[in-house]
Amino acid sequence: MSGGALKLRDLRKLAETRAAFEFELPVTELPGLPRELSAGDGRVQVQLRFGREQGFAVADVEVRASLQLVCQRCLGPLPLAVRARSPVLVVESERAADEAPAGWETFLAPEGRLSLAALAAEELLLAVPIVPLHGADASCVPAAAIGQTPAEQPGRAKDPATVRPFADLRALLERGGKATD
Repeated sequence: MSGGALKLRDLRKLAETRAAFEFELPVTELPGLPRELSAGDGRVQVQLRFGREQGFAVADVEVRASLQLVCQRCLGPLPLAVRARSPVLVVESERAADEAPAGWETFLAPEGRLSLAALAAEELLLAVPIVPLHGADASCVPAAAIGQTPAEQPGRAKDPATVRPFADLRALLERGGKATD
């Protein structure tokens, strides 16, 4: 259904008929995703169910994907399994979004036309961490530390004798700022 997911559909018709869709696409076919998310050969499975709530068109959006990201600590590959589901108010204008009940995520479908793939891409984008990092249990070494000896790595003292340039500052301030040699 990749071609069908990309075409524009009538939002009112989807909501009134309580339309439901289930499809799978390559992540590279989702519109508007940053290049970092569409790397690799990942696929996304999507389930959409439309309806109405409080006078608004609502879509229950569920996405599942296996992505290949880049860890922002070590710059190494970071496989990430994503599974997200949320109800979304689909609105036809920014004014309608302003009038939406508080606490709802909104998606803009200009002139009542909606791309199913764009809705799925938005949900996937919201489910991915802003700064992807390996977990605490992974052996993740910052990229700057690669090739350094343990003493050169960040957070490690290079010399056991610690230099404290402001150690005598309190005494200097108590004497009124007058330095004596």
